[in-house]
Order: sequence, then C-alpha cells, then structure tokens
Amino acid sequence: MRIAVVGSTGLVGSALVAAARRAGHDVTELSREKGTDVLNPAGLDEQLAGAQALINVVQSPSLEEHDSTAFFVTAANNLAQAARSAGVERTVVLSIVGVDEVASGDDAGTGFDGYYRAKYAQERATADAAPGTRIVRSTQFHDIARQAIGWGRNGDQTVIPDLRIQPVAIPAMVEVLVAAATDEIQGDLIEVGGPGEERVADMSARYAAHVGDPVTIVPGPVGQPVSDGILLPHDGARLVGPSWSEWLETVPVPQRTA
Repeated sequence: MRIAVVGSTGLVGSALVAAARRAGHDVTELSREKGTDVLNPAGLDEQLAGAQALINVVQSPSLEEHDSTAFFVTAANNLAQAARSAGVERTVVLSIVGVDEVASGDDAGTGFDGYYRAKYAQERATADAAPGTRIVRSTQFHDIARQAIGWGRNGDQTVIPDLRIQPVAIPAMVEVLVAAATDEIQGDLIEVGGPGEERVADMSARYAAHVGDPVTIVPGPVGQPVSDGILLPHDGARLVGPSWSEWLETVPVPQRTA
C-alpha cells in the first residue's frame, strides 16, 4: 500500500515513515524540508498521486491559539481537497486525547488550552472535508518529562504543571497510525495511550535525577478538569508499551568528566 506521510521529517513523522516501511508499505514523504508547503494548495494533488492513504502528523510552527488554528485548518482544507483530487481513500490525522473536552470548556487548566482548541479545529476541518477521515488521539509522549523541565525553568528551579497523563512511546503510537491507515484498526475515532498513569512533575523529577540534572522541580497548579483526568485515555483506548519507567531506563546517562 502507498501511504503519504505529511510532516514526515519531524519527531513523529520520521518514526511513522520507518514504521510504515517496516510493515512493507511504500511511503511518499511530504514535509517543508522536502519542498511541500501545506499552506499552498498548488501541486499538492500531484504530490499525493498514487497514495491510497494519507497520514497527517504535521506540526504547527506556533503554539499560540490563533496562529496554530489558522495553520491547522488551512492545511487540513488544502490536504483534503488535494486528497480527493488524487483519489486518496483514507485520511488519518494525529490529535491529542482530551481536545474535545478542552474545547468545550472555558479553562481546562492544561497550560496549553489554546493549542488543544487548535488541534480540535484541525480534527473538525479534516472530518468535514477529507476522504475517509480517521482521527487518532494520542496521549503525551514519554519525552514530555525532559521537555517540561524547560517550560518554566529559572536557574536550578523549574515549575512544572502537575498534569495527570498516561504517556506513550512514539514508536508504539505510530504503529496505531499505520494500522488506522491500512484499515487494520477501524473506527472514526481511535485513542491510544501508554500502559500507566503518571504525573508530569514527578516524571520530570525522576528524569532529572536519572541524567544528573540538579534542577529542583516545583509542581505547579492545574485546572480541575486536568485533576479530574481530562487528559487520560477513555475506556476502549489502545494501550501500548513500553511503560514510562521502562523508557527512562533506556535514556543515556551523560558521562561526567573529572
């Protein structure tokens, strides 16, 4: 099967391309680095020619709500039109667990509510226009533990929102994307997460200790919806390993020089 991957050179996209090829599929890579501009509809249908499925994992260059919404919706509409012109049968878009619930309230307290609303807008735009839409909502990735340390860092202290999540390994998550594209997994909405619940502040503290970072982690407040588990996968979600603790054991420990 030929699968077009949009956003093929990013963290998720590169893992997705590798997983699709391991499964024996032909892959058409589309990314800004490879000359594709998803904000410009001209020629997109030609780039999708021959693809039976399209998987959209493109990332917005901004986390701000207005800019990211404009990017995601424009890209979704352009890709939908091109996919229909090219005869693509199925469109899979990667989203985030909880985006619908964040979008329906005034303040979910994730720290990134605007970006979540932008991702939900991307879902709606894709479902409204793209052929054979399947939405895959994923929980946060394991590496959020490292990323979160830099969010509010000031010297050797950082404040990290005490988010309840069920982190997932990217290599396992992208296999679900491929299975959705090939019809091995069916359904208009698919959720995927890791095997166990964690708290981001605790994850970051354990990560820092593992790599020898002396930073002090201060758990920050979150909104009640987050405390209630708005970011956790629902019943029926596909839970795939390894666990976050197992992943942490694979993170290299920096060599210290005397």
